[in-house]
Amino acid sequence: MWTADRIEKLVPYLRRFARAATGDTSSGDACVERVLQQVIDLSLDTSFDETEFDRERLFRMLNQELDALNRTPAARARRALLLIAVENLPNGVVRHIFDVSGEELEKMLIIAEADFMASAATRMLIIEDEPLISAQLKRLAESLGHTVMGIAITADEAVAISQKETPDIVLCDIHLADGSQGTDAIASMALPDDVPVVFVTAYPEKYLSTTNEGPSYLITKPFDSEYLKAVIGHALINVQSA
Repeated sequence: MWTADRIEKLVPYLRRFARAATGDTSSGDACVERVLQQVIDLSLDTSFDETEFDRERLFRMLNQELDALNRTPAARARRALLLIAVENLPNGVVRHIFDVSGEELEKMLIIAEADFMASAATRMLIIEDEPLISAQLKRLAESLGHTVMGIAITADEAVAISQKETPDIVLCDIHLADGSQGTDAIASMALPDDVPVVFVTAYPEKYLSTTNEGPSYLITKPFDSEYLKAVIGHALINVQSA
């Protein structure tokens, strides 16, 4: 029971990583479900040691599932940076997850950084009703080479801006000041499939607790430039390679 409870608490973060890595909620969740099934199967063995299944072991198992989908050097490099920047795993832990040396990990991070920079220079729409957060998002986005084409604080404003010019990517708060939902704004905008949406929330667990529901890309408040860069980079690269 102790193992089950502990793993259950980690599931939302496993989903966050897998969804961002694959760019697809269903595919990411399927990888997580296969990991959970492996743990269940192993738990039936009399030699099962529950203490082995810590956060590192679970992310290592999940990374193996993601490898089965895409194990190109670039994809693995981007996942390594995602684990460090978003999941806040130490470099040493990420080395073990990928079974690489410190030097090899550094080379992977350089590859990921280059990929993310190459995917920049996009038109971004920010939907956020808190002025301090929207200003922070705008500042960080512009520092990464993006052009912020507008900032909307309501769903109606977002739709109006998108009707004048289609963005390349959208950063969207889930709950807006006038009571409208960011998800409703996105639905009303009818964006093309190649325009990724990154949702922003202070409560990620709420949107990662159900299989095959919720966003593929989720930024948790508070965030920094490396966090933002990793998620945006994955979002843009995934749609470009789709």
